[in-house]
Amino acid sequence: MKKSFLILLALTALNSFTVDAQKKQRPNIILILADDLGYSDLGAYGSEIQTPNLDKLANQGIRLKEFYNNSICAPTRASILTGQYQHKAGVGYFANDLGLPAYQGYLNNESLTLAEVLKNNGYTTLLSGKWHVSGKGQSLPWQRGFDRSLMANNGSYFDQGDYNGGKKQPYFQDGKPYPLEAGKFYQTDVVTEQAVKYIDEEAKKDKPFFLYLAYTAPHWPLHALPEDIAKYKGKYDQGWDELRKTRFEKQKDLGIVDKKTILSVKDDDIYDWSRLSYDQRHQWAAKMEVFSAMVDRMDQGIGKVLEQLKKSGVDENTLIVFISDNGAPAEEMIKWHNGATRNTGPVGTIGSYESQSKNWSYASNTPFLAFKDYMYEGGISSPFIAWFPSKIKAGQIRQGTGHIIDLAPTFYELAGAAYPKKFNQITPNTLPGKSLLPVLFEKQDTVQRSEPLFWERAGNRAARLGKWKLVSHWPSYAWELYNLEDDRGETQNIAAKNHELVSKLSVKYFEWAKKTGVVDFKILEDKEPQSMKDFRKSKIQDPVSGGGFGF
Repeated sequence: MKKSFLILLALTALNSFTVDAQKKQRPNIILILADDLGYSDLGAYGSEIQTPNLDKLANQGIRLKEFYNNSICAPTRASILTGQYQHKAGVGYFANDLGLPAYQGYLNNESLTLAEVLKNNGYTTLLSGKWHVSGKGQSLPWQRGFDRSLMANNGSYFDQGDYNGGKKQPYFQDGKPYPLEAGKFYQTDVVTEQAVKYIDEEAKKDKPFFLYLAYTAPHWPLHALPEDIAKYKGKYDQGWDELRKTRFEKQKDLGIVDKKTILSVKDDDIYDWSRLSYDQRHQWAAKMEVFSAMVDRMDQGIGKVLEQLKKSGVDENTLIVFISDNGAPAEEMIKWHNGATRNTGPVGTIGSYESQSKNWSYASNTPFLAFKDYMYEGGISSPFIAWFPSKIKAGQIRQGTGHIIDLAPTFYELAGAAYPKKFNQITPNTLPGKSLLPVLFEKQDTVQRSEPLFWERAGNRAARLGKWKLVSHWPSYAWELYNLEDDRGETQNIAAKNHELVSKLSVKYFEWAKKTGVVDFKILEDKEPQSMKDFRKSKIQDPVSGGGFGF
């Protein structure tokens, strides 16, 4: 009996040791999300902006040429957090309730978050940064699986003001207001510092952690620290056309875009730099100097995260994924959110209220067509960097053709996390995405999927199957067709020559739309908030006629 007891005790101890070892071996996962960052805004994707830390991750890890988002903030975040197409998650339009389940404006309970699933599988779950997928007091981070959270808001980087006339709206830490003194902080640094603190604390524990690090940078208003702005003085005096050419050549040299790639056609209403006065050029250049400083400061923060991972001894067992929520934006603040009257100081300062604007975004989205909120490549393409020293071979660039719905199955497979059949008496939505691990860890060049990828947002639509992409821009219902293998700049619409293919893809689109809860935007147009109608108008500029224009 005594011998049997000792054997049983030894087996129990061995089993406990094995479980503990497996827990320690399970990787930490950090998902870093930038806001309104264009495809070419990192050094590793062709930029002149100083991003040494992200470039390091890229050079020591893998970059994908093709990785897709949902073209605008809240719908992208809904898909990232749940692994669902945004309509299935309840955020089909934006963070607004348009009266239908697919358009309620916040995450529904049937769409489980990364935090809920990973926490249910033994992970500590952490958020530092932007959320933007809650409403009516529901689906806040602390209600959707996050053990710890610092929830920051879009708005001033120097003051806790929102976009509604500057009304105060504090950050929240673990569900409680987290007030900060105006002018005494910079939001990007606050978000970084909280992330570093989380890593320091959690790395000392036996449990693996998941950290969602969601920067608001470089989303407008353009606010940056003087020492960062100083690095870029005079860097943009050549204008957006020359910058776009320079970035494009660097992208080809890096292998991020194919040598045969053709630049997308310039919008007619993008200003002609050569026709601007000296003062106008100076004002415009200052905007890009501040934008670059914002990206620079975010990269500095990521460097601090990397330092803490190494200091804590968990860097070799941590996957980091970096992406952006949409392409660079086209909105002009002089036409929206009372930007002209709210702007009370030089660009970059606490009183300023500026956006990057369409002209510079044209360069940020090199080499693609269009901007945030459009379903052309400039609206839905994101840089994608993955770094995992013990798993990912350094210096790789692959096609990828991944989508944000692929992140959830990727993380769950890596974590050995079971996706529940029931959760709090609710049957969760199934996951439509595919794991990226064969592309990240093995030799697979693209994600293998049997169904097309689909997009819809405020009437803008797209579908992609292999090299073919179908797209239409509201209010038109006409389909355009592009062969992205030869023409990722979307310069040649070949729909008229391929009626059968257009028909086939459009049938698949409407099948997906019905299954996912998408409705014709005409049904919802009257319910669209006036501010969002104005948002669309703010993306259209008046061509320069030689006279001045306001800020």
